[in-house]
Amino acid sequence: MRRRSRIALSIVAIAAGTAFVYLLTAMSSATSGPLAAGLARAGAMVGSIENRARARFSGPGRAAGLAWLDRSDMSILKSPKEILLGAYDGRLPASLDGILELERRIGTTLPVIQLYSAWGDDAVHQFPLVMSNAIWDMGSVPMITWEPWLTEFDSRRHTHLPLREARDSHGMGSIARGAYDFYIDEWAQAAARFARPVYVRFAHEMNDPYRYPWGPQNNTKEEYIEGWRRIVTRFRAAGATNVIWIWSPHVAYEYWDLYYPGSGTVDWVATGVLNFGPIAQWSKWWTFDEIFGAKYEKLASFGKPVMIAEFGSLAVGGNRTSWYAGALATLPQKYPAVKSLLFFETGADQTVTYQRVDWRIAVDSLTAVAVASAIAPWAPPRKETR
Repeated sequence: MRRRSRIALSIVAIAAGTAFVYLLTAMSSATSGPLAAGLARAGAMVGSIENRARARFSGPGRAAGLAWLDRSDMSILKSPKEILLGAYDGRLPASLDGILELERRIGTTLPVIQLYSAWGDDAVHQFPLVMSNAIWDMGSVPMITWEPWLTEFDSRRHTHLPLREARDSHGMGSIARGAYDFYIDEWAQAAARFARPVYVRFAHEMNDPYRYPWGPQNNTKEEYIEGWRRIVTRFRAAGATNVIWIWSPHVAYEYWDLYYPGSGTVDWVATGVLNFGPIAQWSKWWTFDEIFGAKYEKLASFGKPVMIAEFGSLAVGGNRTSWYAGALATLPQKYPAVKSLLFFETGADQTVTYQRVDWRIAVDSLTAVAVASAIAPWAPPRKETR
C-alpha cells in the first residue's frame, strides 16, 4: 500500500509540473519564440521543485531498481556492458503511469525512457526540461527522438526562412547552411542547462522516401550528413557535451549506410524493429530475425553500440507471444552488439497505416508474461524499496 502511495504521489507531482506548462501555454495566444522558451524554463523550475518534494517524502522508490547503473558515467552510457531496456509510452509526456505499468508487467525497471519532440516555435517544441528532469529523478535516462518538422516555424518571425510550403525542399541543406541555428542553439543551451546525460536520436529514418519530410525525396544524403554534423558541432560549442547522439536509419531500404555522418559525431547506431504483420499490401508477418538478423552485421560494423529504438509486434497474422519470446530469449548471445532495446508501447499508432494499430504489451497478459520470462536471465530485476 505504501509503495502504491509513493507511485501515485510521483505521478501527481510529475503531472503537476507538466500541466503547469500546458496551462500557461493555453492562457497565451503568443506562445512562440522567447515566450515559449520562458514557459519551458518556468515549467522546468516548477517540475524540479515538485520532483525534490516527491523525493523527500516518498523515498528512493523506483530509482532503487536502477542502482546498478551509474548514470553519471558517460562512458558507461555510450558503451554499456548490460543491455539498457527502455520504452516509449503513448501517454507521454502527459503521464508516466504507462511506463510504470509496463515495468510492473515485465518485472524490470527501465533505464531509458523515450520522448518524441518536433521542431517549431511553440512551448511544446522546446527542449523537454520538465519531463527530462522527472525521468532523471525517477532513476532513468531520458532519450529524445528529435524530429525536424520545419513547417512549424512562424514565417512572420523568421523572415529569412522560405515560406512553409517550400521549407521541406532541401530542408536539411538549409539546416547545414545555418538557417535554423536560432532554434538549434536554444536547444543546445537548454540541453547544457539540463547538465545530465541525455540521448538524442535526431532525424530518424532519414533514408525513408515516404514517411518524413527530411527523407531523400526532399534532401540529398550529403545535405543530411552536413546538417547532422552542424547540429552536433553547435551543441558541443554550447557546452552540451552531455548529449549522446543516436543515428537511426531505416534498414529496410537499400544504401542506408551511405547516410552515416561519421564516427566523430555518432555515439550509437540504431534502427527500429516493428512487425506489422499482414495489415497492408507492403507488409507481412516477419520474425524478429527476418527483420533484424540480415542487417545486424552491417549495423555492428560501425563499431558503435547498437540500439533497437522501436521494438514491437502487432497481434494480427501470427503468434505475437511467441514472436516476443523468440526475439528476446537469446538476444544477448545472438546479437552481442545490441546494447539497448526500447519497447514501442503505444495503442494508437497511425504513422504508416490508415487504421490505428496497437503495439502495447502491458495490456496483453500472455505476451507480458512471455517477455518477463524471456528477459529474466539477462535483465536486472525490478527492485523497489519500501
